[in-house]
Amino acid sequence: MGKGFLRVKGPEIVDESGQKVFLRGVCFGGWLNMENFITGYPGAESTLRAAVREELGEERYGAFFRSLLDSFITEEDFAFLAELGATVVRIPFNYRHFESDLNPGEYDPAGFHYLDKAVSWAQKHGLYVILDLHAAPGWQNQGWHSDNPYGISLLWADRHCQERVKDLWLYIASHYKDEPQVAGYNLLNEPNAPGMEILNKLYREWTEAIRTVDRRHIVFIEGNQYSQIFEGLEEPFDENLVYSSHNYTPATHSAGKYPGEVGGEYVDAAWMERAFLERNGWILKRGRPSWIGEFGALFDGPADAPTPADLARLAALRDQLAVFNRHEQHWTIWTYKDVGAQGLVVPREESEYMRRIRPFLAFKRRLGLDPWTARSRGALLAAARSLVEILIQAAAEELDDYRLDGRILAQEFIERAISGKLANAAAPLFAARFADMTAAEIEKMHREAFAFSHCRRRPALIEVLREAMKG
Repeated sequence: MGKGFLRVKGPEIVDESGQKVFLRGVCFGGWLNMENFITGYPGAESTLRAAVREELGEERYGAFFRSLLDSFITEEDFAFLAELGATVVRIPFNYRHFESDLNPGEYDPAGFHYLDKAVSWAQKHGLYVILDLHAAPGWQNQGWHSDNPYGISLLWADRHCQERVKDLWLYIASHYKDEPQVAGYNLLNEPNAPGMEILNKLYREWTEAIRTVDRRHIVFIEGNQYSQIFEGLEEPFDENLVYSSHNYTPATHSAGKYPGEVGGEYVDAAWMERAFLERNGWILKRGRPSWIGEFGALFDGPADAPTPADLARLAALRDQLAVFNRHEQHWTIWTYKDVGAQGLVVPREESEYMRRIRPFLAFKRRLGLDPWTARSRGALLAAARSLVEILIQAAAEELDDYRLDGRILAQEFIERAISGKLANAAAPLFAARFADMTAAEIEKMHREAFAFSHCRRRPALIEVLREAMKG
């Protein structure tokens, strides 16, 4: 663990004494920016909130989300991560904690309530915090994870939204400018801009705004196309700048055997090395620190009883982490706590929350309403591809025109129609699972499901991470 403010020194991150620091830890996905597969609901967070308010009324709505946030991350989680060997937590947050679309630029100081708690717990247990704008005004990508119920991205063509991001970061930086426990600011999660020109322009504008009040914190910027593409990104324009990639792989996502064939390609430790160098080579060539802000494995079995496929993905993850460490990377795994797909820590199956949502999880799996964890399977996803194929086939047969890209069209259709319209239409069905509960019962349910002391751990994953954090 370093001491004081962190800064960039060549390819390294160092503390105030000049000691090299490696930022290695977890992402707190699903907390201050909620995601459907993490806590079980369908669609986008804003749609869920509207459905819960409609179903439960204002008092129980307040109890539902307040108790969820109060229980999901507490000081116990920081103590556990410190014992594990982590040095950092990445905290995704939603802009809606600070401002509403009806009153843009009017900031609610209560937006700092949980962030300030997290920073104080991090200080007590010797971890740094990276603040990550995961959901921006106008949506920076088409995904549900940017609290996007429509599957379209408006940020890149809306100057008002762009300036709202700048002003929000100015507000946040003013608040944390003297806080050394904050490692820095992750300006925008997984941008999917139409081109590098607008992304470069905004990164520079937002960074320059932050620097008017805060010159000490690191600024973390991600590549385009969901933090995968760096060619065309501007050369380092700030002395305290770190580039960030996201490095999900088929091997950790869907492998049934490792080493072995996944999606028609043989994957092993050498493949992991090649995949890393292909994704991160642009950063490495520029001699700047490289932070893998997201990566991780998907699991099918219970936390304490991994399936053979789960063990294969863990083996792939172990090799991936070895590659990261060999190249002296900083990294944060996605994600720390969820209802079973990825987390180190998960609710007990017998908890009241899991009992109530279990039929709904099966409903979503059957249809593929969460494409991320459905891994491209599900009745609705198959139907969407079939509809797109009808269009492609008709264009070929009737017009002799073959220019339509079925893969891209299917992805856009799934984002807008399934992850968007249909998934969000199911939000009232999820809210109805709690319709018979009092506010006190809801608070107890969330505490028993998500408070660290009540959760199950995923021992095999934890040991892989413990080993990697030593390296």
